[in-house]
Amino acid sequence: MSLHWTELLPIDRYAVRTADQLGNREHKTLQLLYQPLTGATAISLYNMLWSKLEKDCFWSGEATHHELMAMLNLPLDDIYDARRILEGIGLMRTFRRQEEKSTFFIYELQPPMTPAQFFQNDVLSVFLYNKLGKDRYIQLRSRFLIEAVDTRAYSEVTAAFNDVFSSLQYSEINPRNNLSNVEEDKELEGDYHEQNIHFNESAFDFDLLKADLPVFIKGDKLLNEPIKSVIRRLAFVYRLDPLEMSRIVQQSLSNDDLIDEAELRRKVQDWYRFEYGSEPPALGLRTQPAQHRTMSEKEPVTEKEKMILFYEQTSPLAFLESISDGAKVPLSDVKLVESLIFDYQLQPGVVNVLIDYVLKTNNMKLNQNLVQKIAGHWSRKHIQTVKEAMDLAKKEYQTRKQRQPAGGGEMNTAGQARSYRPYVRKDKLPKWLENGAQKADKPEKEILNDSSLKKQKQQFEEMLRLRKSSRQK
Repeated sequence: MSLHWTELLPIDRYAVRTADQLGNREHKTLQLLYQPLTGATAISLYNMLWSKLEKDCFWSGEATHHELMAMLNLPLDDIYDARRILEGIGLMRTFRRQEEKSTFFIYELQPPMTPAQFFQNDVLSVFLYNKLGKDRYIQLRSRFLIEAVDTRAYSEVTAAFNDVFSSLQYSEINPRNNLSNVEEDKELEGDYHEQNIHFNESAFDFDLLKADLPVFIKGDKLLNEPIKSVIRRLAFVYRLDPLEMSRIVQQSLSNDDLIDEAELRRKVQDWYRFEYGSEPPALGLRTQPAQHRTMSEKEPVTEKEKMILFYEQTSPLAFLESISDGAKVPLSDVKLVESLIFDYQLQPGVVNVLIDYVLKTNNMKLNQNLVQKIAGHWSRKHIQTVKEAMDLAKKEYQTRKQRQPAGGGEMNTAGQARSYRPYVRKDKLPKWLENGAQKADKPEKEILNDSSLKKQKQQFEEMLRLRKSSRQK
């Protein structure tokens, strides 16, 4: 169940604000470049909010979210998720004011990047490449190219400013001195904050990076804010930890011991190709969002709570790597994880539960059709937290066990049960999945005679051990 109701209610009011106007180019950029990453719902919300602004107006009237739900024909949780996607990709800033009976929001729409800015962005361009594939990406990029003019065959005759205008009078040098105080709380059209993707500063450990640098390199001077921003983006996209980034930074220093940004990007890309091959990074590295975590403010006590905390703090790709003891995750599995997060809108922690459930109940095979079938079911049930996913997986496992024919046989084409030698599992089910499931499967008599069964099991294991030792002799 979504927790959007803790942040947003249908009666909450909102107004839309912008500092710039959209033209045909911006709409084309939204549809062709942003929508493959955000999905159609987020762009529909953006366009609907933009339509609230009258021509040449920069503030809209007030409205309720109930009206927005009716206009978009969407439930409030979908609108809330779409809003967060717009915020995350830099197309919206949200401001909230708590009032006596409701909450008032200001949705400040940000213009999209220009095509040149988008394709030069370290994050968006890489993920668009991954989403569309090489051929479609190149085709789309060429759509925004314009033919350059070879200026070498020409001589520039552009007039300079001082060739046209005379010296300014003192009163003209600072025209704001003559403005009234009424304009102090206003800003000019187009005067918006530089639009970019925001990353939490704590997401990358710069202290560890500095500590790993040689003593003759002054980390504080080297790592200024613009360079930190570049490193943050590159580390996010290419999955670099601080120690690995430290080595690449040292290789990217120029002759005056400053970081060459172009060289840093090239070195990072070379490192990624060496580690992961030619395929671009995918969007499967997110962890469970804070609003959907249940163990963020308490210490785990039970085994189940420890597993919930692990699922919440681990990204799906890191989880797959841990299962494979650090081995490289196959590209097909990477794309499957990306699809679960973005196509089925599952939270990363929920994806971890789904993956673990399928692997442990299917002989460690990640069957794509089965995964997508379960994902569709969980998406329709609006599973948002790890605990909800674990409870539902346990319920489905118990139901499946109860439906199996007695004796573990399969049904043939004639509808008759046929016996076979059952597969003996070598991998164990997750404890959170086993607990309760085994009790549900045990007959009452078997539970009463549990001690005798344990004794028989010990005798059987001892017999196997003696037989194995005699063969070795």
